[in-house]
Amino acid sequence: MPEATGSGAGEEELPELQDLKVRGRSLKTWGLSAGAVLLVVSAAFGGLEKAADETPQVAAGTAIDTGQIEVTIQRVVTVKDLKPLFQPEDGGALIAVVTKLKVTDDTGTTPPNDLLRLIGVPGIKDTDPPMGTTTIKDETRDPVLTPEFGEDVAYVWKLPKLSDLPTEVKLTVQHYEHTDESILDHHEKWMPDKIAAESTVKVKDNTK
Repeated sequence: MPEATGSGAGEEELPELQDLKVRGRSLKTWGLSAGAVLLVVSAAFGGLEKAADETPQVAAGTAIDTGQIEVTIQRVVTVKDLKPLFQPEDGGALIAVVTKLKVTDDTGTTPPNDLLRLIGVPGIKDTDPPMGTTTIKDETRDPVLTPEFGEDVAYVWKLPKLSDLPTEVKLTVQHYEHTDESILDHHEKWMPDKIAAESTVKVKDNTK
């Protein structure tokens, strides 16, 4: 009978690492399961590296901080006209985003023309500014807003003659950054920074 040679003679051969089992499952299987759990958990929280610049989706009725003004989208309506302030083209209509605006800066201002934009509305470009703004209570066009005092203000756009008026709109709310400049004298202003929030709102048809 031949003699065993080598230090490992007669000893049980060790299994490969991937073949080792814990609680009846191989380490390879445990590793795959742990990876799957990590992906599920990370997906639930927006991925392993959630984009820092992801735009918040905000429902109507939620206050949005834009830096200079606190904005609350209240409703969106379509109307035939808002005489004598605003009138559509022949056969068209108006669409108004009704907001509550409160200046959080210490200086009053008119409602910024670029505060809101309608996105994907037929007949209106995503970059189109509104015709203007008006207060709801006394129909003052392009009013001056007083700091820390909430005012109901409508942003108004023209809609061309359409077979169907929009029943839902997506809109964006602009954020502003405060800058302090001085060339010859002290000068402060608010500059567009990024989109503060997006909102999708049902449209009420008041044209009938």
